[in-house]
Amino acid sequence: MERNALITGGAGGVGKLLAARMVLEGYSVTIADVDAARTEAVAQEIKAERSIAVDLTTEEGAAAAVEVASGETGKLHAIVNCIGLSPKANGKKRPIKDIDLAEWNLVLGVNLTAPFLVMKHAWSRLEDNAGSSIVNFLSLVAKTGSSGPDEYDFGIPSPAGAHYSASKAALHNLTMSAARELGPRGIRCNGVAPGQIGFGMQGSMNKSAVARIVSQIPLGRPADPEELVEVVLFLLSNKASYVTGETIDVDGGWIPD
Repeated sequence: MERNALITGGAGGVGKLLAARMVLEGYSVTIADVDAARTEAVAQEIKAERSIAVDLTTEEGAAAAVEVASGETGKLHAIVNCIGLSPKANGKKRPIKDIDLAEWNLVLGVNLTAPFLVMKHAWSRLEDNAGSSIVNFLSLVAKTGSSGPDEYDFGIPSPAGAHYSASKAALHNLTMSAARELGPRGIRCNGVAPGQIGFGMQGSMNKSAVARIVSQIPLGRPADPEELVEVVLFLLSNKASYVTGETIDVDGGWIPD
């Protein structure tokens, strides 16, 4: 049986790695991203079944992505919302007083509205009692709030701004709500909250900052991106058939519950 999957933000980073693995796992993968050239190139590289360059913050864009991903069967079996945005000013987060409304709306649009619209338009496409599953990419800052204005505060996982942390906290709540509403149909919805990922630290921070972060992680290292991919694949699989409304922190023990 064809198992159709939609990966938002699938043209780069972990989204690309996940899309490639899902192709190998036998999913009929559709990549949805905003950059047309990159989206098409990645789809060809990993042999994804379909791709669409689209603005997922609009009703029309989200509906189009879901339509394409549903293929000939008109059904969806997996959605992974990797889409996300965390703007910086010269590599540093903006404090609340410096965030203008346009940037606030942009971040909330990409991080919260886009996943909401994708789930909304996929609601009738997700196949009942067939192992269908949604995974949303969340963040540790959904529970800690944003860090100080310039450096990593002790115990706070990211120099992301308050708009980013607020958007991820709201997406966490939306994930739980979707799990409750979809549960009676046998459809699951979960989240993953990544800690520090190896390739995300290369070139973006100085060595002392990296060393400070790693010193706070009980496992003593950042995550390999493939480790995060494995957790997402688990949540999509029947091995997690009784797991819904949950968020798995993939952080090496950095921020304990």
